[in-house]
Amino acid sequence: MPDQNPIAEELFSSLKPFKSAMPFDEGQVWDAFRAGDEAAFIFIYETYFAKLYAYGFRIAADACLVEDSIQELFIDLRNNRSRLKETDSIKFYLFSCLKRKLHREASKWLYKREGLDSNAYFGFTLSHEQFLIDRQMDEADLFRLNQAIEKLSPRKKEMIYYFFYEGLEYSQIQELMGLENIKSARNLLYKALDFLRGSLGV
Repeated sequence: MPDQNPIAEELFSSLKPFKSAMPFDEGQVWDAFRAGDEAAFIFIYETYFAKLYAYGFRIAADACLVEDSIQELFIDLRNNRSRLKETDSIKFYLFSCLKRKLHREASKWLYKREGLDSNAYFGFTLSHEQFLIDRQMDEADLFRLNQAIEKLSPRKKEMIYYFFYEGLEYSQIQELMGLENIKSARNLLYKALDFLRGSLGV
């Protein structure tokens, strides 16, 4: 998880991102894939395809475009595996690649680039299946929180998604969102949380 802050701790004290019951060393899996291990490639594909699809659809909202882009992404990875950089976060690496590819592919198909850049469709909801929520947050509280999230601007919503839903670090969020520096990422999160606190009256 990225570093927390007082405002985030106060507002989201009931939320704890779900942790996989079968953790694995992403760096080792990625290195094995780069070295030519086909089993590692299959593992990465099967582990991240659904997550990539859900993420890509939040950006482009076009099922065919997203699925084709993911397939092309994995083909590119396979063909260029020996030249890929090291990473200790496969998810972040794939998210970054897919977002760039979606922007390129969307422009070819004459989509409005501004629509992708603003992430107008970027939507998600927090659920009991995705988060371990203690008794301090019941169904009614969760409903109110999701309603408040829907009122966020697309950029603030994207920030909340990366930080709490995906557990990305500030430096990773900065890169994905094209922010100037880590301070800009922190400031955007603070503004998003302030808005949510105001909407929830806390």
